[in-house]
Amino acid sequence: MGSSGRTKGVGTLVILGAFLAAGSNANATVRAKDTAVEQFRIQSHYGPEEALLIPVFPHESKVEISGGAGLAPLSSLQKSWAYSGSLTYHINRRHAVEPLYYLKSSGELSNFVREQVRDKIDAGKNAALGVTLPEQLFAASYFFSPYHAKLHLSSFSVSHFDVFIGAGLGAAQTKQLFLNESLGDSQWRIAGVLTAGFRMLFLPRFALRVEFRDVIHGQNNFARLTTGHNFHMGASLSMFFGSF
Repeated sequence: MGSSGRTKGVGTLVILGAFLAAGSNANATVRAKDTAVEQFRIQSHYGPEEALLIPVFPHESKVEISGGAGLAPLSSLQKSWAYSGSLTYHINRRHAVEPLYYLKSSGELSNFVREQVRDKIDAGKNAALGVTLPEQLFAASYFFSPYHAKLHLSSFSVSHFDVFIGAGLGAAQTKQLFLNESLGDSQWRIAGVLTAGFRMLFLPRFALRVEFRDVIHGQNNFARLTTGHNFHMGASLSMFFGSF
């Protein structure tokens, strides 16, 4: 009886150990599932840790086509607004080239020029003095993206963005707008272009760009030929082409 009792006790311990081991494995599986679910919730809520390195937003070998509008808000001589379009090839996440940027501008004399200059000088001089207005710009630039991250827009959405800077060369067509509102001849001038911008990606193929471009070229303002800056601020919508 003693031997039979010990055998039953050992059997009971073995069965109990098996149940405990099975329960432990089940709990570990549940914890692993809970961890995976929690990680999925975190990823869905806050976005991935590396915003532009995930497969959803690869930049390598992508072509970006943009179109938008803007204005020149800082000039005291003329009020200018424009439409723009660009073609950009992304070499990788940080480097890109813009082989074509086009800007079509139109404008008029600023209120400062009309009130403080034109209305205070002899009317006969209004036909001889004027300011330079931009008409068109063709340029090519190189872009570098030093910073990229994600932006928490709401409790259910995350957008990814990057900041870019660039430099390039182009040709600017300008015209002379005299103080009596008459137009002079158009001229083409070599121009340098400096760019700083912000790109926000909403979907893999669509983005919103806000950029600031300083177009540097020769200008003839009030019969003085100088090198001036035409600062342009614009917003555009982009679409990416290439396999994702």
